[in-house]
Amino acid sequence: MGNGERRLPTFVKYLLLETPGWLLAALVAVLLYERVGLSASLIGTLLAVWVAKDLILYPLLKDALSGSSDSEADKLLGRTGVVETALDPVGIVRLGAELWRGEPSDRKTPIPSGTRVRVTALRGLTLVVKEAETD
Repeated sequence: MGNGERRLPTFVKYLLLETPGWLLAALVAVLLYERVGLSASLIGTLLAVWVAKDLILYPLLKDALSGSSDSEADKLLGRTGVVETALDPVGIVRLGAELWRGEPSDRKTPIPSGTRVRVTALRGLTLVVKEAETD
């Protein structure tokens, strides 16, 4: 985050996402009260249970809403691997025991099989790589 950008806390994001559902539930509750004649205490209890359900679910959903950059995909950046099938323009890269679809960062320059490469970016599930510097 740069340029003075502020990020909402995850819980605030969750509340903002849930508020329309709560308002809709309240509208339905008012209609049930007026048209069906349900008691106000029953309506209040139903609304409280509805909101409590969402608050109970928050711990299960907060990671998805946090937007943290510590995703598993981000952990691939900077890793080195070996080209299994030439990247011309797309091929296979081995990172440890895993095989990944890969493409060179400079799409005009193929990378032959057997070349050590470093992951520079991700495009969906495709690794974008460049030749690794030799140590």
